Amino acid sequence: MRLLQMLGMAWSLAAAATAVAAGGDTAALRRADLAEFRSKFLDQDRSYPAAARAEAEARLARLEKDAAGPGAAAFELELARIVALADNGHTSLFAGPRSRRFNRIPLRLEPFGERFFVLRAAGPLADLLGAELTDIDGHPVADLLAAARSLQGGVPSHRDRTAPYLFESPDQLFALGLAKASDAAVYRFATPGGVVERRITAEPPDPDRGRANADRWLFPDRLSSEGETWKTLLGPEQAPEALRHPEEPYRRHAAPELDALVVELRQNDGDGIQRFLSETTRAIREARPKNLVLDMRLNGGGDLNNTRDFAESLPSLVPGRIFVLTSPWTFSAAISTVGYLKQKAPSRVTLVGEAVGDRLVFFAEGRPVTLSNTGIVLLPSTQRHDYKDGCREFTDCHGAVVRHPIAVPTLDPEIPAPWTIETYRAGRDPGMEAIAAALGKP
Repeated sequence: MRLLQMLGMAWSLAAAATAVAAGGDTAALRRADLAEFRSKFLDQDRSYPAAARAEAEARLARLEKDAAGPGAAAFELELARIVALADNGHTSLFAGPRSRRFNRIPLRLEPFGERFFVLRAAGPLADLLGAELTDIDGHPVADLLAAARSLQGGVPSHRDRTAPYLFESPDQLFALGLAKASDAAVYRFATPGGVVERRITAEPPDPDRGRANADRWLFPDRLSSEGETWKTLLGPEQAPEALRHPEEPYRRHAAPELDALVVELRQNDGDGIQRFLSETTRAIREARPKNLVLDMRLNGGGDLNNTRDFAESLPSLVPGRIFVLTSPWTFSAAISTVGYLKQKAPSRVTLVGEAVGDRLVFFAEGRPVTLSNTGIVLLPSTQRHDYKDGCREFTDCHGAVVRHPIAVPTLDPEIPAPWTIETYRAGRDPGMEAIAAALGKP
C-alpha cells in the first residue's frame, strides 16, 4: 500500500492526541495506549513468528509494568523495537510521524548502500551538502545503523530507509544511549576536503514539519515548507529525468536513443492511475517503440489490482526488450507489479538496478492504528503474500494473489545499477545508462 496518503489523517490525529496526553497522568495514559496496542495491533497482526511473538509479549508486559519510567522517546522507541521483532517490512511503528514528536536537526540524510550522505541542509549547514556521515557523538555509523535497524522490520535495505529519522534526532539518539545530550550532538562527516566535525542543535518538535515519504529527499525540488534557507546537493535543473517533477505520481516520455518509451510509476494508486495506464497503452500502440522501460524505483506501493492487467499486457504491446528499474524503495504493490510482469515474460523482461525492498514472502494488508494518547501510529499486517510459490503452500494469503498468483524464483536485478553518491552528484542515472549499454547504445 502507498502509506503517505493513508497516514495524512493519522498524522493529524496524532498531533491532537499528543496535546491531550500532555495534560494527563503519564502512566495511566500510556497504559491505556498499551492496551490499545495489544488489542488493535498485536492481536490483529499475523506476521510474527511464534518465538518473536513470545518475546514481543514479554517486552510489552515489562513496558506495561513500568509505564511511567521511560521518557517519551524511550517509551516509543521500545514499542518500535517490539513491532520490529516481527521482521516484516509492512509491520511498522512509523518513523515519519514520530519525527514530528521529537526534535530534528536541519539537514536530511539519505542512504546510498549502507553509507549516508547529506542531500539537503538549511542555513549554515549548507556547506555539508554531499558530506558522508561517519559518526555521531563518537558512535560510528555501523553502530548507529544497527540501532536504527532494531526499530523497523524487513530486509536491511528497507530498514535503512528509515534510519535517517533516528540519525537526525538527538532526542531519540539520547534515549538509545547514542548521544550525550537530547538537544544537540556532535556530527562528524567525511568530505573531499577532509573530516568535518560540527555540533548541531536540533529544532524543537513540530507537528507541522514538512511531511513527505523518505524518498522525497532524493528529488532536488524543495518542499513548500522548507523555504529559501534550505539548499540541495543537486540543482533541479541538474536532475536526471527520473528525479524531476516529484509532484507527478505517473509519467512517461520517449527515449528515441533507446528506441523505447519510458514509463515511471511512482505509486500504484491515485484517482488518475487508470486514465494514465489507458493513455500509456494507447501511446505505445501509436508510437510502436521497439523497447520499453518501466521505472518502479520510487514506487512505495498502493493497490496491486490497479496495475496487474497493464503489467501483464506489456509483452504483447512491445516487440523488443522490456527493462524494469527497481530499488529498495520498490515496495508492497510495486513489487507485485514487477512480479506479474516478470512472470508473464521471464526471458524478455530484464530487471535493472537494485533489489526490491522486501522478500518474496511477506505480510501486508493492514490499516493504520493511532494510539489515542501518545499519537503513535502503527501498521499491523494481516494477510500473507507469497510470490515465491504462488501461495500454494499457505491458506492465509491475500485474496487477490490467490486469484492471480505470482510465482517467480527471484526479483533480484539481472543488471546491477545502484545509484551512488558519485552518479547522483553528477546528475546521472545509472539505471538508464545500464539499459543503454545492454542495448549496445552507450
